[in-house]
This record gives sequence, C-alpha cells and structure tokens, in this order.
Amino acid sequence: MSSGKTERLINLTMALLAAQRFIKKSQIFKIVAGYSGTPEAMERMFERDKDDLRSLGILIEVGGLDPLFDDEPGYRIKKSDYVLALENLTAEELSLLAIAAKTWRDASFSDSAQSALRKLRSLGIENDATNYVDAPIHIKTSYANFPLIWDATLTSQRLVFNYPNRDSVLEPRTIEPYGVAAWHGYWYVVGRDLKKDAIRVFKIDRFSEECKTEGKVGSFTTPNDFQISEHLVMLQDFPKTSVVLLIRKNTCHQLRLKSDTVKSGVEWDEMQFTENNRQETIKEILWYGADVTVISPDDLKNSVIIALQSLVMNG
Repeated sequence: MSSGKTERLINLTMALLAAQRFIKKSQIFKIVAGYSGTPEAMERMFERDKDDLRSLGILIEVGGLDPLFDDEPGYRIKKSDYVLALENLTAEELSLLAIAAKTWRDASFSDSAQSALRKLRSLGIENDATNYVDAPIHIKTSYANFPLIWDATLTSQRLVFNYPNRDSVLEPRTIEPYGVAAWHGYWYVVGRDLKKDAIRVFKIDRFSEECKTEGKVGSFTTPNDFQISEHLVMLQDFPKTSVVLLIRKNTCHQLRLKSDTVKSGVEWDEMQFTENNRQETIKEILWYGADVTVISPDDLKNSVIIALQSLVMNG
C-alpha cells in the first residue's frame, strides 16, 4: 500500500469518525486529501477505499441526510461501530490501524481508540505495526486544539489563531476552514484567509497554542469547486539535506522506513535519508535517544548535542 493511499485512508477514516452527521460524497471529495482527477476517477477511488476500510473491520454507515426526502446518501463511521478485526491482518494493514488509532487517541476523539491499541499490542506480532503504537508517528496530532479545528471545519465556523509569517513573527489570522488533511506526514488546514481574501494552507503544528472559533455555526459556505488536494500539492518543500545516521539493530522502525541502508553491521546499521524539515528531524532523533547517532551533516549533529544539553539542564 503506497504512503499516499495510506494517508488518504487515514484522512477518510478521521473525517467520517469526526462527523456528527452523514457526509455526502461530494463533500468527502472536497475535505479529504488524496481525491483528485475526474469525477469518475474519484468515484472509483472512493469505492476502493470503502472496500479497503471494510476489509479492515471499519464499518461505514450509509444513510440519508434528510429522511423526508430522497436525497443523496451520506456516510459516517459511528464510534460505537469502530470494530477492528485484527486476527487476519497483514503487517501493513496493522500499521495503518495503529496510525489511525494513535491519531484518534492523541486528538482526544474517543477513549475507544485505547481498545484498538490494546488489541494491536496483544497480538504480539514482531513487525513495524506493533512498534508504531509507541513510535513518533509523523502525523502529528498532539496539538490540544486539534478536535476544535476538525469541528470548525465540519460545522463551517471561523477559526482565529496566531501563525508565524515569513519572518517567523506571530501574527493574528482569521480563516474560514474548508478542509483538514494529513499530507506527506503532517496535518494541514486549508481555508480562506479573511485578511488576505485568498485561500491559504496552514501547517497545524505551527499554530500558536491558543486557537478559538468565531461567529456562528454555518457562517460560511465552502466553494463548490474547492478540492483540498489541489492546494496541498502546491506546498513548497523545505531545503533538502542528506542525513546519515547509525541506528541500533531492531529499533527506530519508523525512521528505518524512510531510510536506505548504507552499511549493515552486527549491532548498528548505517542509514541515510533526505530531510526537508530540520526541526522535525531533531525532534525525531531526540525521541529515539541512545538508539540513534548522527554521523552527518555536522550542523545537525551540533544541533542535536545542543538540544540534549538543554534537556539535561532543564531536567
């Protein structure tokens, strides 16, 4: 399963779990990243995604938006029906469920995700999926206001927050959130910036700590031609740098997934990957502690040493 499809399935699962009502297919294509192309192509992708989620034990409920009218059907996942049939899943499918369950737990959507994590652990399968549960998953959802952002997007309510400008200075922003999605390992919200009167993409982990809603529910309408994927693919990448690490055997599974083996040793493997976000790389290396050592570049090695010294001093 490609990383792009995995992220799309996670986005779809989270959107349907977070919904307080049925969501129409046309709305799904707008707010769930990964759907693009002709209407027929998106229809086929959606049908395959539904089958994939159902095969993983995730029940999608189909219902009408208004029982009095023969309206377009909608979709949702009831938290009480979030059943995980884990016994016959592959390591890759377990990985997807581990990520989705951790995302759900960290965003405080429901304590039911704890049951999913316990089931994953109880299998005792030695593969990356088991280790993902406690690994630094790159879909960051530890941000306390993540549920608020989801709700504001689904209920069409404005968001007010502080966000760094190009000079890294925080400035107030008010947006109409059109969609939230995981993209290349990070969470983004896309919406109309009221001050700039233009659609902008905001990386959620760059928000200031305080975030609030403004105005009434249903205070804006998402444009009919909005598709979140069209805006996410235009994101400008950070400068890319080659990173070489020594990684202890049988550890750092998530880090290994994105790395190539340069040299395999008895206790340590020399591995290389290309980074495009220095701060995230430092956080990830610190997470793994003594199981990873930076070989190059020198500026990254120095940054990690300084960060470790700071952690020790602040105890």
